[in-house]
Amino acid sequence: MPLPVAETAFLLITLDRSTPAAVAREVRSIEGVVEAQVTMGEFDVIARVELDTTKGFPVVASAVQRIEGVTKVSTCAVITP
Repeated sequence: MPLPVAETAFLLITLDRSTPAAVAREVRSIEGVVEAQVTMGEFDVIARVELDTTKGFPVVASAVQRIEGVTKVSTCAVITP
């Protein structure tokens, strides 16, 4: 029997002057986040979230938003054609 496919989203995270590496480490500790990377460009951290359903994405995004230094979180759900 095939395993259920997890739903995936990318969180695009913008920071104030906080240290991106420290924020990425904190983001990784949130349930559902499978990886978080520091980036150079429009966003400071990008996180990949995998959950059983898409309903949990806003919960994870809210948890990220509460991290000190986070100014904006954009959620991009992955749609597999």
